[in-house]
Amino acid sequence: MSEIARLSPRQTFEDNMRPAQLLVRVYRLLDSKDEIQTSGEMVKSLRALVGASVDEELLLIYNELFLGLVRERADMKRAQLLQRSLQHLLRQAIVASCTALETYLPAALQTHLPTVIKVKGREFIPQQDKMVKHYFETMTFSLQDVLRLMQHDEPHEFLSEKIVGFAGFNYMGTDKGVHVCGALLGIENPWQEIARRLNRNEEDLKRILRDTIRRRNDIVHRADRSQTDPGGDIQDIALDTTEQAVDTIKVVVLALDALIEAKMREFRLLL
Repeated sequence: MSEIARLSPRQTFEDNMRPAQLLVRVYRLLDSKDEIQTSGEMVKSLRALVGASVDEELLLIYNELFLGLVRERADMKRAQLLQRSLQHLLRQAIVASCTALETYLPAALQTHLPTVIKVKGREFIPQQDKMVKHYFETMTFSLQDVLRLMQHDEPHEFLSEKIVGFAGFNYMGTDKGVHVCGALLGIENPWQEIARRLNRNEEDLKRILRDTIRRRNDIVHRADRSQTDPGGDIQDIALDTTEQAVDTIKVVVLALDALIEAKMREFRLLL
């Protein structure tokens, strides 16, 4: 694929975030606080408007954002429009937003790490960063890798591919992964810079991200039962906390991307 056709890491992230945001919006549209009408003057008027027979079941959803009439042929039961069912939309929004984060971090490394290595050489790994060292402590190079690196026309490209390949098999979608990605791309104290850019508290941002990822794991692996009680009841979920989780992932990644782009402009001047 040509450079022109390839999506940027940011565009890749935004494409993956749209389902999460859409799921939240659909929930807001369909949530009638369980006050789904099947009779009454409004249903009677709408029945006449759509030409429904007197024995056709109609479900009226009405709130400050949306007026919707579900006809019988939609094969949609009232129970499927109650909050306890609609909340699955919120759960999937959590999952989709975490997937977007997981997609962005290796994409950013794949796109920008060759430039960093080319500019900084062997100093591209921050020597005093314990988190980066710990993340890559199990990464190894075979003899064949070493020979390929020595003979490669563009060794920075090969080394970048090796690192990105390792990251692809070692889960990056965490607050630590955000740090590792930013640090490898030349940002000192990535979380500190993200928090400063957003005018937010660093620990609060990391806590929300960790809680969101933990919730995503509960949803995916335990049908939203807590890890401490996997045989217990499904956990409650609310619109406000879901929106906070999705929005936090969005603003963190967009801030990180802006910081990375600024750093890449500096590096490209040195090439």
